[in-house]
Amino acid sequence: MSLFEELKRRNVFRVGIAYLVGSWLLLQMIDVIGPLVGMSDEVARYILFLLAVGLIPVLILAWAFEITPEGVKLESEVDRSRSITPRTGRKLDRAIMVILALAVGFLLFDKLALQNSPESIVPERVAANPNVIPDRAKHESGTGTSPTNLKSVAVLPFVAMSNGPDDDYFSDGLTEEIINALAQLPELLVTARTSAFHFKGQNLPIDEIAGQLGVDHIVEGSVRRAGEQLRITAQLVRAKDGFHLWSETYDRRTADTFAVQSDIAEKVATALNVILDDDQRAQMRRAGIRNVEAYTAYQKGLEYHARAHMGGIDFPLLREGNRHFEDAITMAPELADAYLNHSDLYVHTLMIQAAGRLDGNISEEDIRNAPPAMNHDWDLAVQNARNSGQRLVAEYDRALLSGRWRGLDALGRQALTAPGCEVAFWAYLAGPAFGRAQQVRDAYARRTVCDPLLGRSWKHLAHSYLWLGQPENTVQTIQQLDNLIKQAALDSYLAVALTITGREDLAKELVDTGLNTEQDRFKARSTLAALRGDNESAKSWQTEYLQTFGPDDLFSLISAAQQGGRNESNRLAGLIDRRPFGYVTLLQAIYGCTCGAPFDLSATPVFASMLSDSGLPWPPLNPVAFPLKDW
Repeated sequence: MSLFEELKRRNVFRVGIAYLVGSWLLLQMIDVIGPLVGMSDEVARYILFLLAVGLIPVLILAWAFEITPEGVKLESEVDRSRSITPRTGRKLDRAIMVILALAVGFLLFDKLALQNSPESIVPERVAANPNVIPDRAKHESGTGTSPTNLKSVAVLPFVAMSNGPDDDYFSDGLTEEIINALAQLPELLVTARTSAFHFKGQNLPIDEIAGQLGVDHIVEGSVRRAGEQLRITAQLVRAKDGFHLWSETYDRRTADTFAVQSDIAEKVATALNVILDDDQRAQMRRAGIRNVEAYTAYQKGLEYHARAHMGGIDFPLLREGNRHFEDAITMAPELADAYLNHSDLYVHTLMIQAAGRLDGNISEEDIRNAPPAMNHDWDLAVQNARNSGQRLVAEYDRALLSGRWRGLDALGRQALTAPGCEVAFWAYLAGPAFGRAQQVRDAYARRTVCDPLLGRSWKHLAHSYLWLGQPENTVQTIQQLDNLIKQAALDSYLAVALTITGREDLAKELVDTGLNTEQDRFKARSTLAALRGDNESAKSWQTEYLQTFGPDDLFSLISAAQQGGRNESNRLAGLIDRRPFGYVTLLQAIYGCTCGAPFDLSATPVFASMLSDSGLPWPPLNPVAFPLKDW
């Protein structure tokens, strides 16, 4: 008997097929369910390694042993005239068919159930009328709680009533700790820090603030420190009539700050008729930093971080912010948000370099050190994520930024449907252009419910309508913000949408008077000229931009593609592809161009190799017709 026939007789092939099919089903389940239960990438890779290594011993055992009515025996000890290998083979065939049926069933469940779970559904009012700011009372939280029964609350920054050097940061930290504690309760919709702190220092009526934030209740208070003595006042106000549902004054020592902030959060929840059990109380207490110096340092870092992003990236301010984040991390190494913010310096360093722009604040040493520093921050952010949702989106952002693109599309689908208000910061880059515009739209619409004044969410929500071929919804989404949020990108997208819908005069007026900087105006004018098919004007604005602000290969690539310059686009894309972090910059070019493929894959071998591992389709979608681009 030949070796092939003997392998077949001993069911080695069947055992191998059953093992491979079963392993594939297990890996698919891990890929979909693992992030939802907090399984890390390292655990998943370890399981894959064990399954791969395990195939050889399984085949050896199938060859050497045989199942008999008396049990498992060495094959050499079995009388072949009494062998039941044919019967065992039929059982293995049935087992393979069952595993395949389970695999098909699981894939259908993943597609029909998980992808359309409540977490992936856009808030009701946005779905019905995308031109209205989402009403928090309509938000589907995905917790099983009826939306009409959910209470909504915003915690405004507590006012520092004393003048110590760090008293203002201390008050902000106390406020954020209360926000984080309340956010652990699925029965509450809690406004995120960005939107709540928008009103810091503004003496506006409670009902006006609540209306802009879309909440029914407001928590406000004050903090006074004198040495180690601490007085904190807090009150919960019903916005519609100004009625105080609860108020209290705490006279404590600074060492008792954690007990005070926990008590405030629990009293607010109780006043809103949220029934707390011991597990919920413990979860609320775990949500905080629990170190006064750490959250004071963290608040200082956030201030510098915010200032660094006003009107471009200010690297000295980012570095100063990082020094405070490092102080916070030293005292509270479990603070995931500090790692996320700390990584921003390295991300922008690599972006500037990959785009070919010049910045005298970046040295060659900075560029060399940025990749390992960025990866270190993201690894620790994933490791210390405060919940499964934050861990999932951090894993996605880490994979995209670090170039670990194998399975990126599948991970992106999960990140875009993460429960609650978490949205991967960089998900938009590998989303709309690659067929996930609807999921990106839904994710950012959910985010606007939790953080209604966060400009970044509105920017990507408005842009997603362009990718969906709905420029009129882009126009209405931005216009209905009524100047609550001002971002250059919002006005740029609005100008494009106005031009597409035939309102070129309004678009020109917006660019001339609405955009914040001359840099933004040059870019927008070049794009609008290309949309009109005016190649001469488009090139002129591009040239003037480069002469004024210096080299910018990312902008030049986008402009060349919109103007139909295929050879120039491919040349620039090839330059970017050879640089560290070029893969992210090429994604930025695809997203910013909205013109389909702004370059040929053959011009970008590094990007093409990574794309083949990612599962992302090529070419990307082409939502906006640029008449000069015929390829």
